[in-house]
Amino acid sequence: MNQPLDLGRLGILDRNRTEPNIYSRETATRFVIDAVESTGAATRDDFDVERIVTTAHAMVNDWNFTSLQPDAFWRIASTYIKQ
Repeated sequence: MNQPLDLGRLGILDRNRTEPNIYSRETATRFVIDAVESTGAATRDDFDVERIVTTAHAMVNDWNFTSLQPDAFWRIASTYIKQ
C-alpha cells in the first residue's frame, strides 16, 4: 500500500533519477517519421508530422512514444494525413 509513486511517469520531476533523459521532441519526430515510412506506402510529406508529435505527446505526457499502442498511434496519424 505504501509503495513509492513513479512520479517521473506522471510527468513530475524525479530528483532521484540518475539516467539522462534521452527522449526529446526531436527523437519523437524521428519515431513518427520512421513509423509512417516503415511500410513504404507513404512518406513524411504525406502527413503533418508536427501535429502527430504534438497530439501523441499530449496523450502520453512523454516524448517516449514506445508506450503508445500501435492502434492509438495510427488513429492519431490518420487524422493528420495531408490532402
